[in-house]
Amino acid sequence: MSTVEDEPGAPPREDATRLCTGTAADAVDGVVPAHVARPDSVGEVQRVVRAAADAGHALIAAGLGRHIALGEVPARLDLLVRLDRLDRIREHEAADMTITVEAGCPLETLERVLAGAQQWLPLDPPDPAATTVGGLIAANLSGPLRTSQGTVRDLLLGLRWISAEGDLVSAGGRVVKNVAGYDLAKAHVGAYGTLGVLIDATFKVRPRPPHERALLLACDEVRAAVELALDARDAVEPGWLEVVSPGLLPGSDASPGLVVGWLGLPEEVADAERRVRALVAGRAATRSLATLDDEAAAALRSRLADVALGPGAATLRAAVLPGALGMLLADVARLAATFGETPVYAAHAASGIARIVVREASNVPTVVAALRPGLAAAGGSVVVERAAPDVKRALGPLGGVFGDPGQGRALMRRLKDAFDPHRTLAPGRFVAGI
Repeated sequence: MSTVEDEPGAPPREDATRLCTGTAADAVDGVVPAHVARPDSVGEVQRVVRAAADAGHALIAAGLGRHIALGEVPARLDLLVRLDRLDRIREHEAADMTITVEAGCPLETLERVLAGAQQWLPLDPPDPAATTVGGLIAANLSGPLRTSQGTVRDLLLGLRWISAEGDLVSAGGRVVKNVAGYDLAKAHVGAYGTLGVLIDATFKVRPRPPHERALLLACDEVRAAVELALDARDAVEPGWLEVVSPGLLPGSDASPGLVVGWLGLPEEVADAERRVRALVAGRAATRSLATLDDEAAAALRSRLADVALGPGAATLRAAVLPGALGMLLADVARLAATFGETPVYAAHAASGIARIVVREASNVPTVVAALRPGLAAAGGSVVVERAAPDVKRALGPLGGVFGDPGQGRALMRRLKDAFDPHRTLAPGRFVAGI
């Protein structure tokens, strides 16, 4: 890791860091910042952060704001730092399969650049057109492709950020092999901006698969869908594998659905589909709905990722062992029935992570209280990913948005103390009020 005071470069544009008064459009979970800054260089970000630190102000960094409401309600917010002007591709080494991109760059822009070299960054978070690289990292966003491609941590090689004191810090590198040691870059993944203001990131990228296909199935019962999903995982190593609530797949009607997706050469994808159809043939409670190719398959994958956005009063992210996923989703269906609702969920079957939509605000504490203790006892968790500020505050007696981090609390507090001792960066937004 290296730290420098300032990055050399062109002088800042005169108006780039001029402060504007915050408005309701700049609010984070209903908290309106006193001021908003829009720097367009690394040096300008440093000056903004230093000024905030010297004044004892609290700041939150944002890109396009699509995922800014994730996390707890801010404890304080004096300054919102918008990074949408830091949106450049700094370096694309196609031969080395790496790319370095600024934090304010939308993923859609990044993918267009990579597509020219038949490459991609195989992460499919909700609404990628409105998701920046910084938001992707800070919120640790992912979608169905995590089944085969991993998550942000698996693809992140290096990171630069501005510390709470205004220093430019770098960790990791721009090559696939780096010196062994504790990777500080990974500490920022999923930290909600509480450890630094992200500047740019280097990712390893992968060849773009020539073909994508998805087999849509309907099952009479959700536990049967999970059982078949895990059998398919072991048989064919799918590219993505989703168990979804009734009505999310065309033709699924009142039955839970299962999508088995593949990436690769047409021949290997067709062979994998034949093998899954052989698994289905012996199960009377399962029927095939359709096969989607290429654009249609990718569009469905994107729609399933967007389940995390609602609509509803809240979206929960529950995590269990994959073998327990069927029981979790059956419990969710029973809870929804008590409210007179149809359940809405999309689950990554291979990892045991489910997004669950709760339609009514008054039902959110009830669902969290019903699910959290049993999952925690089994090593799982329930996080309220998206909800209105008043819903989040109502969860305080239940452990808040994140729940009890257990033994990890002390380690996370030590990290915060080391990175941000004066609580300048997004105070209160992370686990346990960090």
